[in-house]
Amino acid sequence: MLFYGLRHKYYLQGSSSYISWKDRMEAMLEDNKTKELIEKDIPKPPRANAQDLAKWRKCVAKVRRIILERV
Repeated sequence: MLFYGLRHKYYLQGSSSYISWKDRMEAMLEDNKTKELIEKDIPKPPRANAQDLAKWRKCVAKVRRIILERV
């Protein structure tokens, strides 16, 4: 079974697979240009800036989906 190029065997399977899972997640997030969201605090843009807010929300949703599909 493949999801975003990762095989099922690469899913997080407790503490024994954490290091390899973490490395793969960082690479996946970097490939998707979303790694900065896990490296530093990126504040939510104000509502007044609707375009930036929509972009931020889309990026956050993408990161959540990538991580949750592999836990």
